[in-house]
Amino acid sequence: MTNYLFLFFSFIAFIACEPKTGVTEFNTPPATHSDNFNKSYWQDGKAEVSVFELSQNRYNAVHPGKMVNVFVLEDFLTDKQVKNERYENGNSVPVLKNIRSSKFTTGIYDYSLHTSVFTPLNQQLYATLKVTNTMQEWCGTTFLQLNEKENKYVLEQRSYFEKEGDRTVKLERVLVEDALMNQIRLDHTRLPIGEFDLISKLSYTALKHKPLKIYKARGERNSYEGDLFEGELLEEYRYTIKEQSRVVTFVYEGVSPFKIVGFTESYPSAFDGEIRTTNAKLTSVQRLAYWGMNSSEDVEIRNKIGL
Repeated sequence: MTNYLFLFFSFIAFIACEPKTGVTEFNTPPATHSDNFNKSYWQDGKAEVSVFELSQNRYNAVHPGKMVNVFVLEDFLTDKQVKNERYENGNSVPVLKNIRSSKFTTGIYDYSLHTSVFTPLNQQLYATLKVTNTMQEWCGTTFLQLNEKENKYVLEQRSYFEKEGDRTVKLERVLVEDALMNQIRLDHTRLPIGEFDLISKLSYTALKHKPLKIYKARGERNSYEGDLFEGELLEEYRYTIKEQSRVVTFVYEGVSPFKIVGFTESYPSAFDGEIRTTNAKLTSVQRLAYWGMNSSEDVEIRNKIGL
């Protein structure tokens, strides 16, 4: 009997994380994604798992680390804004989910940044619905969550730090910086060019203790002419947030499925105010059904992809 119970709960744990797509029975709006979206690549029942070598600007130095970047399709409830697991609710849309996990060490202690972004494939009807971010380090923990509600964004902050405390603000529904990686994969031709409003990346807001507000940015898209990143027909998307003295550049392949091969992010360091640059360089990418790879034997796969 014990063995049957073990197998049953193991099966439940497996399907809990497994992404599903198939909400057509609810007559939900079609994806209406652009021709730049490679449907066959994303709907093979696997996730894209990328590993990046990370150099993270923090305090008055740049610290080595790792970043894992995961993209996967799943069905998402627009009212509850959680994963559709029961398939009993008709308010469901397919989304491109992006998970980013960065880990680095500053001196003696560790940092861990974790961000989740949920962007519907049907961008004609929906904006990015939800972003969450946690920052853990030896001083304490910060949690930020952004939700689309009634054509606004509600941003909640729960922080260890006295000046931030617990607060909730409502913001106009403008572009969400955290969703720009999703935008590259869904349709890079719709990246904003010229001046635009944006809500700052939540991990940057937490790291730099920035106000919860809308900022002005300016974007441009060009062919990549540098030599730091490698790939096929590389393009770059660069944007500047003048108020933050921050410049971000994403570099990605200009052919489907528009794989992101790296990014840089320059801004003033703490303590001395010197401009230093975070950069993340792709070292491996695999299509994996990772939610089923949770046994001790699967550590070999982790080693293979460079973790």
